[in-house]
Amino acid sequence: MIKKKENKVLAFAAILLIVASAAPGQSSSAQPALTASRAFQLMGYTQILYKHDWTSGSDGFQARRARLGLSGEIAKNINFKFLFEGAKTPYLIDAQVEVAFSKKLTLRFGQFKVPFSLESYTSTSDLDTVNRSQVVDKLSPGRDIGASGRDIGAMICVKYSIAEVNVGLLNGSGINKADTDKNKDIVSRVLLAPLAWLQVGASVYDGEVTTSSGPVRRDRTGLEVALSRGDFSFKGEYIAASDARIKANGWYAQAGYFIVPKQVQAILKFDSFDKNRDAGSDRSDVLTVGVNWFFTSKTKLQINYERIRLETGKVLGNSLLVQFQAGF
Repeated sequence: MIKKKENKVLAFAAILLIVASAAPGQSSSAQPALTASRAFQLMGYTQILYKHDWTSGSDGFQARRARLGLSGEIAKNINFKFLFEGAKTPYLIDAQVEVAFSKKLTLRFGQFKVPFSLESYTSTSDLDTVNRSQVVDKLSPGRDIGASGRDIGAMICVKYSIAEVNVGLLNGSGINKADTDKNKDIVSRVLLAPLAWLQVGASVYDGEVTTSSGPVRRDRTGLEVALSRGDFSFKGEYIAASDARIKANGWYAQAGYFIVPKQVQAILKFDSFDKNRDAGSDRSDVLTVGVNWFFTSKTKLQINYERIRLETGKVLGNSLLVQFQAGF
């Protein structure tokens, strides 16, 4: 077990050394000094949600998110990003530094999004539906432990021609937490864009978490596809997980069409999640029908009808969700 842990770290270090040595060098006279006079970018958004569930009878408004971020270049080819959440107890979401060796090669370290899953990697402000898919929320690394899809570590990103490859070494403990053990998780995501309107990808997560009963495997595999032609778009994913002796999987398929170009979009989505493939009658399915009305790229009104149904036929939720997002 110890040898396997060391191999992960050594392999990642070897990759880092190789790509760093392959990057074009700079003369000492060309190296810029750190400066605070460069332009920084402030961004933020807030989401107010109204939900009425006919099944449970619940009804009410919620200040769902209020996020504020700052990003910029602190030196030539060195960028930073901070993102905070303030809707509930304020906490730090992103705290990352990115070093660009070239246009094709970057190193990111700090606290950042785990490169796994199209929908998990998509910003909450850019989601086509009010809620993420069940399988992404339950199985995608970082979201499965309630860490907003983030973790602490280092990641290498290589872009060449139609391909993009991300490889990261992570604590596996989530955000704003020290590593709780000596285990390091490794994640990789490969994206291919053979056509301007088509992207396919695959992700693999090799992890381990220490519990009171000892080490437990936390492995994930994901496949994704996304296409966008004119006013039509399609997205789909499949994720499988293996935790100790429990195996889970799920998928979603989503289609969108702009009824009014760049302003009013219709959405139809179906997602399915099986939390234990060896058990019966525990799969849950969610049907979402929605409309997005864009005022700007970051300010929009989303209206979703969401129906949650168990494999047994029992309806768990039958809801209307109306969310207004104001962003800049």
